[in-house]
Amino acid sequence: MKFSVEHIGIAVEKPIEMAKWYKDVLGFEIKFSGEDSEKAVAFITDADNKVMLELGKIPGLNPLYNSLSHHLQFHIALKSDDQDTDMKFLIQNGAKFIEKCPITRADDYLVVLKDPWGNCIQLSKRGNQI
Repeated sequence: MKFSVEHIGIAVEKPIEMAKWYKDVLGFEIKFSGEDSEKAVAFITDADNKVMLELGKIPGLNPLYNSLSHHLQFHIALKSDDQDTDMKFLIQNGAKFIEKCPITRADDYLVVLKDPWGNCIQLSKRGNQI
């Protein structure tokens, strides 16, 4: 039996706003979004339409970033051929630089940022693709 990932769900504070930022800044596509007075959800896909994220606000659940003790416990890694240019662009659009990733293989270049809601984004360029 083989499985493939249908989506990865993340508890976030403001899913609709976050989905719009990911669309406007990162080029993601919003597949579905909806909200009421207590909960909200947005399903978004990356630019290649290969990975889908569920961004959800659920009563009684804290946003994931509030539960992490380190930013690398959970991150969304994005391919980047020019981390310096991409990092500057993301910072200009509300992201915050955290660090160059301390764990790399030879010829890898990884930069860690946080989106405007505190979720970890990693810009990744692999020397030898995995």
